[in-house]
Amino acid sequence: QLISSTTSTTNRTMKNMRWSEAPLPDSDGGGGGNGTPTTPQIKNHSVTYHRGYLYCFGGYDGRRNHQTLLIYSLREGRWITPAGTGNNNGVSVGVGVGGNNNRQHNNDTREHFTVRGVPPPGRNGHTATLATCRSSRSRRRRRNLIANGNNNNADNAAASDADADAAMAAMDPSSAAQEEVKQAIAELASAIDAMDAELDTNENNAVNDNTQGGDDDVTTINHNHLNNPNEEEEDDDGNDNQMNEDDDDDDDDDDEDAQIIIIGGWLGSGPLAASDMWVLDISGGLERLHWFQPPTVGTPPGPCNMHSADFIPSRGKVYVFRGGNGREYLNDLHALDVETYTWRAVQTHGVAPQQRANHSSALLDHNGKSELFIFGGWNGSERLNDIHVLDTATSTWSTPRVLGVKPHPRAGMTLTALRGRLYLFGGSGTSSKCFDDLQVLDRKEMAWLDVNEEEEESSSNNNNKQQQQQQHPSPYYDNSLEMTTGGANNSNNNRDPSSSWEMLGGQDGMMMGGGGGNNNDNDTGIKFADWRSYSGTSGGVHHHPGGGCISSVANPNDEDMVPSVYVNGKPPGRRAGHTATAVGRHIYVFGGSCGTDYLNDFFVLDTDPPPLMKITEPPSPQLYASRLRHFYNDEEFSDVTFLVEGRKVFGHKLVLSTVSDCFRAMFMTGFRESGSEKTEIEIPNCSYSSFCTMMEYIYTGRGPHDINVYSDEHGHNGMDRAISLLELADQFFLYNLKQIIEGILQPAVNGETYTFLRQVAQKTNANQLESYCRYFERNMNELIE
Repeated sequence: QLISSTTSTTNRTMKNMRWSEAPLPDSDGGGGGNGTPTTPQIKNHSVTYHRGYLYCFGGYDGRRNHQTLLIYSLREGRWITPAGTGNNNGVSVGVGVGGNNNRQHNNDTREHFTVRGVPPPGRNGHTATLATCRSSRSRRRRRNLIANGNNNNADNAAASDADADAAMAAMDPSSAAQEEVKQAIAELASAIDAMDAELDTNENNAVNDNTQGGDDDVTTINHNHLNNPNEEEEDDDGNDNQMNEDDDDDDDDDDEDAQIIIIGGWLGSGPLAASDMWVLDISGGLERLHWFQPPTVGTPPGPCNMHSADFIPSRGKVYVFRGGNGREYLNDLHALDVETYTWRAVQTHGVAPQQRANHSSALLDHNGKSELFIFGGWNGSERLNDIHVLDTATSTWSTPRVLGVKPHPRAGMTLTALRGRLYLFGGSGTSSKCFDDLQVLDRKEMAWLDVNEEEEESSSNNNNKQQQQQQHPSPYYDNSLEMTTGGANNSNNNRDPSSSWEMLGGQDGMMMGGGGGNNNDNDTGIKFADWRSYSGTSGGVHHHPGGGCISSVANPNDEDMVPSVYVNGKPPGRRAGHTATAVGRHIYVFGGSCGTDYLNDFFVLDTDPPPLMKITEPPSPQLYASRLRHFYNDEEFSDVTFLVEGRKVFGHKLVLSTVSDCFRAMFMTGFRESGSEKTEIEIPNCSYSSFCTMMEYIYTGRGPHDINVYSDEHGHNGMDRAISLLELADQFFLYNLKQIIEGILQPAVNGETYTFLRQVAQKTNANQLESYCRYFERNMNELIE
């Protein structure tokens, strides 16, 4: 109940996403001095996450299929080629486990790993599914398969010695390697057997702990992996593979039975797709990676390419929705028991999705049910954008009504499940047009959300922000990758909404959307609502957390009202056949292709970025400027009254003395006016309108630009009014107002007035006006003509 409440709150509040690209270090391509290979330019590959590493296998680069297993260290931020791939001697290679500095300088901290066994043939369009067994019995069984080659059936019956030898030979033809593996596992057997009784006792409780992932306080033993290939009908080798996998948790028991299951794909020759199955045992971590091809029971799916394979933790099975077999498009559903390697056809109810390949799939837990979503693909004649849902508990297909705007029909996209939402990216549409859009399906709303792209802030704004951050360093920083490489909540692919693409390695975690909203209430308890308001806060518009304004009034003509989410940052370019792998709150997008361009770039989407601490409220000087005008000639709070032509004008000593040195001296240096608390000061030889104009200028900063020196205004000569203000500005040391009046009087300088205005200028210390009058006198003949 606490978990569902937390997830609901997160779905309601988190609306921002950001993505950006990380540069990838390259070497000579062979895993040279620092063990970093050239990043491959591939599509239709697979990427699987486990314990802080991304396992990349297969793919097509436009010329050939890839066979080498590559590992990307999230902590190191680099690719590593394991030694021993295809080499039964298990030559080890160092992999740094510290930060970037460690990988360059401190080789003593580098852990070593090997890959034993014979790897699968190179391929693309396959699936690579992270799965875990649920009991100690399954761990014992797989241990025996690797060590002894026993071909146990679903009833755990013992195979004959001949069958066992044959199975072992198929997995690892090297007898020397056989003995090495047997000896290593025998040393662990007694310790593992001692743990089995305790593990079996707690097995039922552990199996049922299949909670939605992504919350820091959630621990689950299940590892969901979602792999969805993408196939282009124009190119047999152009199979576009999509996969995304669930993050795993910190449960040590799951480490003992974690495996990546490779199924099918296109081998590059022959009329049909591959029908084989391979397993990469990752139970022992990087030090004991092992390829093997287990014997299976039951009837396997047969040739399959551009299919999808999803691990259903609650059932302990991998569900394969078959795509194409090389000749036709299919829609049959098969299940593989990951404990016994037993295949069976799944008999379903309801209307199944039509035949297709190059679709995408994802698993979501909703209201206690595990639901398998199928989206889009290619049926041989057109691309699709339909959604089908399989209730894995009842094996029932349904076609839900989905609100919002549907994504364009496509194939070769990725579909990644995070905290109750599905994130769809890329794919190829009609005429092989590639997409670069991000679409989000909210399961609770059963709606495609309104995804809004936000532009990056201007360079000047960024510079200002950097200066502010330097002056006021924030205590917040993005350590999310450190937290997710093996955290307890990295198990399910059901994570939360709103997202943000950030740089791989977490270098720029704070420069993303989110953060303090704009409080327009400003309630200080003061009763004067008029002077509390200020420019910039208008009714009907508010700021969403990521910045920018949205209308608070919904459009009543909208057919479907769906929530909005916001994404900024540099997105991946157009592509299909890429992978999108879930790690913690992040989605890692790698590779793919668009036309003949094969890609090797890396992007990260942060679905729950830390909020950016923004300053959205105006500083005090701005408040003074915007609110001071409301105190002009206002008796409230007034502590000085001027008598002008028998009429009162209210003022405030603090305001007046701040603007005018004359007023300051009047109130502070022994003048008679400074003696009383409520002062009345008579202003002689001054018109009431001119004095009010000056006071309005003091409180608002607005000059008297409405004066027309050539005509009478309301019975007053415009020039006389300007001269009166010029005298007041000089008397009260208002230099800016004086310059404004000089500019107003300058057009009035002519052959008849220049002498008079020069005398006025001299009397009022209006140096600019005097200078212009002398200029006019020198050039009068020319100017008059």
